[in-house]
Formats: sequence, structure tokens, C-alpha cells
Amino acid sequence: MSKKIIQKTALFLGLSAFLTFSAYAQKGTQAPKPATSKGKPTAQKPATTPPAAPSATVQIGKPDYKNIGRLPGNYAIKVKLKGFKNTNIFLADNFGDKQYFRDTCMLDANGVGTFTGAPFLQRGMYMIVFPELNGYYELPITNDQTFYFEGDTSMDETKIVVTGSAENEAFVAYQTNRAINGRARFNLDNQIKSATAAGNTELKAALSVEKDSLDKRDFRYRENYMTQNPNHLLTKIFKAFQNVKIPDNPNPADSMYEYNYFRNHYWDNVDFNESGLIRAPQGLLTMKLNDYIDKVTFQDYDSLTRAVDIAIGKTVPYTEIQKYFVQYLTNKFQDRKIMCQDNVTIHLINKYYCTGDAWWYDDTAGKRKMCEEAKRAIPTMCGRIAPDLNLADTAGKYHRLYENMGKFTIVFFYDPTCGHCKEVIPVVNQVFQKHKNNGIKVYAISSEGKYNEWMKMMRERPELHGWMNVCKTNQYYPWPYNRYDYNIQANPTIIIIDEQGKILGKKIDEHQLEFFLESLMFEKGMIKTKPTPPVEKPEPKKEG
Repeated sequence: MSKKIIQKTALFLGLSAFLTFSAYAQKGTQAPKPATSKGKPTAQKPATTPPAAPSATVQIGKPDYKNIGRLPGNYAIKVKLKGFKNTNIFLADNFGDKQYFRDTCMLDANGVGTFTGAPFLQRGMYMIVFPELNGYYELPITNDQTFYFEGDTSMDETKIVVTGSAENEAFVAYQTNRAINGRARFNLDNQIKSATAAGNTELKAALSVEKDSLDKRDFRYRENYMTQNPNHLLTKIFKAFQNVKIPDNPNPADSMYEYNYFRNHYWDNVDFNESGLIRAPQGLLTMKLNDYIDKVTFQDYDSLTRAVDIAIGKTVPYTEIQKYFVQYLTNKFQDRKIMCQDNVTIHLINKYYCTGDAWWYDDTAGKRKMCEEAKRAIPTMCGRIAPDLNLADTAGKYHRLYENMGKFTIVFFYDPTCGHCKEVIPVVNQVFQKHKNNGIKVYAISSEGKYNEWMKMMRERPELHGWMNVCKTNQYYPWPYNRYDYNIQANPTIIIIDEQGKILGKKIDEHQLEFFLESLMFEKGMIKTKPTPPVEKPEPKKEG
């Protein structure tokens, strides 16, 4: 993997467009809900975990999760916004990849008001938001939480005045320089376009040199800021956005050197002791976490499981970042519909929630249910050896799964009275008939114990007699031999195992069955033609 592929353009402070907030601004609330542009509260849908709530900072011992990062003390941020009077303004923060209201205050006839409260606000980049939610100013909230901020309705960063906070004063100086250079860059871009349109190559070249010089001055200013203010939140944000520098390959024969170095040092520039990074602009940590999982990590379940542990392991215990990483990753993989990646969800639940390491999750009943479900899912995780089965055929003769496996075996759970199952059965049989001479077998289980209905279906469907068809023969007897280990929650359910019984795929859609099975056969050299992926089914059109 080349450095060009690995490296990404650095992003800096300043959102490209104002992100609207929900009509929610209740002072002292710890977990306001995120909002859509329509102003209606929305949140990720966690099936087994609660929605994320703002919190952060290093703690000793198990803390009060509702106040993570809120150190003892009072904040008082006095604001003057010229052009507004007798109206509410809002204090909002970034959190993960969303924005939240944190406080509100009333401006008087002179445009002056004060955000006050206790305990301290969590560290991070905040926004003073205009009454109509159509503008804002950014500012860092760190150790100094009693200071004065002045601006006007123009959102002109060169007019901001801050006193009483050394870090905010330095930030204003940076913003002023950035604004001045931004205007100069905008003018140069327009002049270059005009020179290009006029065919004046000499002027275009001179303007391009001037722009390059401006970019270098901008870069040097940012580097000097970081050198002079190593502990400022803005410096930590800049560093976290920086690319990992990959050294020259000491072994040219190692074609994976650059990739492995980048992966192993991916988090080097992130200071996890800086809790304010969870409130960095542009969803900094969320973006980096998604890139690490989706782009840097191989997408097999073993690699992904290792990756989530590495990412969470970088966080500091009992901090808001740790909480966010665990919750976000659990929700991320829980919402995915990619086969076998539920292994990662099961791992996260068992390792963090069921052991008590999800220290903020105090829903005892919810945790018990979640952990029971995760425990039931363990025996049929991809990569595990499928539990053996031993059920009877129509003649009452018992047949073990382990004694009826082919090169690949389709383990097929279904209900003989299920309408969808009746549609899937011919699809499974078509794949079986196509590849039975290649050693493919079907071990089909009537999973609901409907013996009479199953017997009737077997009489009416003689074409299925090439399968190993089994069922529970007595409705009053319990299911024998590991049937419950399969945790069947819906019919039909298709599982693919190899000749050693290893689970290679599960919950496979019938439309993907042939392609999935033939891909395994092609990889193993059982067929010579590489299969073509099926055309995805179009989404049903919604009325209206």
C-alpha cells in the first residue's frame, strides 16, 4: 500500500456549513438528544446498549457516569454579541460526530448575557450559537471557564475579543490569522481563475507562487502555535488530524511494510489523555475510528475483533472516550448486515458488558438479557465447529450431522408450514442438484417439531430425498443433541460448514447461496469458473 493511498488530506477547524440543532436547550441537562435538520430529536438505535451521553476526563475509581469529566467548580462565560438584544443564545458542543445543546442564556438590551452553571463543563470545542441557529462562533472550553467573549452578528473572526482565558486568547489569534489568510487565498483563487480564462500564463504562474507562499506561511503559523502551546486543546486536535509518517522500507522485499507500519502506528498522534478530543470538530475521533475499522483493517471477523480491542485498549479507563468507543463500536457492528460480523458484536458484549467493564451501563435486566443472547450465539459464531445434531428421518432412523458432512454442507433449518420456507426450499435444492456430484450435501432439519406436517411434505416432495431430512419425531420429547445451540430465531436459516464442521457462513440469503457456495468451491479448486455475484434485489418502491 503506497503512502499516497494511506495519507489523507488534513482537515482543520471551521465547519463548511452550520449544522442545525434540535429545539432543545435545557440548562443543566446531561444528555440532550442529537437533531436532524428538521429539528426532530433522533438517535442511533441500539438494540442492546443505551444511546451515548456526553461525559469525559480521567477518573480514579468507578465514577458517576452521568458527570464524567465534569470537575468541581462553576463556569461563567460572559458573552456580548453586538446586533442581538433581548433574545436567547445557546452554548453547544461537538460530541462524537454530532452536536448538542448544553446551555442557554438571555442577552439583555446591550447584547450581554452569561452562561453559568456547575460543575465545570467537559473539555472540548464548543459553539456560541445565534438565536435563529443560523450562525455560531467556535471556542475551546478547557481549564479556564470564567472569561469574557465578544463578537457580532457578522461571524467575522477578526472582530472577536476574549479576556480571562489564555487558551481562548491564543485561539482567537489563530482564528484571526486563519481568517485573514483565508480571505487572501480566496482573492488569489479568483485572480488565478481570471488569469487562466484570459490565457495570461505569466500572471497565473506569479499568482500561484504567491498562493504557495501564503500556504507555507499558514503552515508555519500553525506549527509555531503547536510549539508554543503544546498543552492546548487545539494543538492536540491538530496532532490527531496529522498523518502518520511512514519511514523508508528497510526491507524492499516486504511489500506489506508500509501498510503494517501505518496500521500499527495509526493511533500514535491521538492523545487519549486529552478528553476534549471527543468534542473535536468534524467528528474527529468518530472519523478516525471508522477509517481504522472500515479502511485500515481487513474485513474478516478475526481481524475486526482484534481491531476493536486495539482501539478500545488505547482509551483511558473510566473516561468518556472509552465509553463512546465501546458503545459506538457495539452499535456499529450490531447494525451491520454483513455475514459473520456479528462475531464482533458478540465479542464486544461478552468482553465489556457482561464482565462489568461497561461501567456506565447500569440496566441490570437489560444486561442480563443481552448477555444471555450473546451467550446463546457463541456456539454458532463463524469459525467455530458447528454443534453436532442427531435426529431421525422419516423411517425413524437417527442420523448425526457429523457423519453426513460433504466437502461443504448446507445445514438448513426450516418450518414445513412456513410460506417463505416453501419458496426457499427449491432454491436450496437447485444448488444441491447442481453441485451434489462435487460433494455438496444438505442436512435439513424441520426445526419446529411439526412431525405430521413434515411427513406430509416429504411424501409430496420426492425430489428432496437426496437431502438428509430429519425431524424431532415425538412432540413430547425434548430436542436431542445440541439443537438449542443453534439459537434459531427465524425460519428458514441457512448455515454452511466445511468437511471438518467449521462454520463458514450463516444466515445466508437464498439469493446469495449459490454465489457464496461456489466462491468457496472456486477457492478450493473444486470448480474452475469464478462465480459472478448475483444482481442485488431492487429496494421496493415506497408509496408516495
